[in-house]
Amino acid sequence: MEFTLIEKSRLEQLESNILEIKESLSQRNESDLSSTYIESKKVPKLLGISQKTWQTYRDNRTIPFIQFGSKIWVKRKDIEDFLNSHYISKNI
Repeated sequence: MEFTLIEKSRLEQLESNILEIKESLSQRNESDLSSTYIESKKVPKLLGISQKTWQTYRDNRTIPFIQFGSKIWVKRKDIEDFLNSHYISKNI
């Protein structure tokens, strides 16, 4: 086994840097999740539809969703794909 001596202040700085990196990665992972998925209760407002219409969309699997127990999540991309599939372009 090989040992290397470093100053205590340098070791403390390294520990501090590692903790900052760890915190930054943790925050990034949380923001990635919230930017990728939307809670089901926010979808009707986002789409401008009623809660009943949103329930019908889920029942008919019009927009895919993820369910864990009573919690439902929807991928932003699936909502975007749904909107794009219903896009009506202007005829020239």
